[in-house]
Amino acid sequence: MTNEELLYQAMVLQKNSEEVERNLNFVNEQIQDFEQFSENLRFLESEENKDILAALGKGVFGKAKLEDKKLFVSVGAGVVVRKTPSDTIRIIEKQLKKFNEARIALKSQLEEYTIAFREIMKKAEELKKRGD
Repeated sequence: MTNEELLYQAMVLQKNSEEVERNLNFVNEQIQDFEQFSENLRFLESEENKDILAALGKGVFGKAKLEDKKLFVSVGAGVVVRKTPSDTIRIIEKQLKKFNEARIALKSQLEEYTIAFREIMKKAEELKKRGD
């Protein structure tokens, strides 16, 4: 194998590694968001004071009075269903499980790329020694 081929393989691995890292960062952010959301729902479930801050969008909140603990949950395709905080937490936990599985898979892929990159570097060193 030539140095050019090794360099090309290293560049492909680097590009793939960067993409996996971006995906891993996205998954980590989603996990954090879902964990915070779950924590907020647990607080809502236990809270007797019905005054809350409701997100209106773009970082704007309004003080609101929660008259019913049942929530309106979007399930896709414009469909909204009523769910208790406990039901919603169970849904979030399922999503968290999927994201955690994705995180494990991405970390494994990143480790494989790291090992492959080290092998390429080792081969490049061997070629360099032979060339000297």
